[in-house]
Amino acid sequence: MRRASRPVGVGGSKVGLLVLGVCTVWLVIQNTLLILAMTWKDPAVVGRVALAVLKAGTLVMAKFWASPAAAALAAAVLLALLLRMRPAESARSEARHG
Repeated sequence: MRRASRPVGVGGSKVGLLVLGVCTVWLVIQNTLLILAMTWKDPAVVGRVALAVLKAGTLVMAKFWASPAAAALAAAVLLALLLRMRPAESARSEARHG
């Protein structure tokens, strides 16, 4: 009998995941250093940066509001199905004879 071969691309390679992790850590460190450099010069810039990020996030999410709404709807349906499938509590009560 012929062995079933694993499809190429299933699961990430360890090297790829390592590179992704290193890049993520580097971006976090880099952005933290950039924010610290900006706040060192002018502490009031933090509020302006936070407001700019909030505005940009709002503009991006305005175009994609259906995606979170669809995810929330799917989660609600899944939760409703799970609640319907839970085992019903026993309606029988114990009776003492004797």
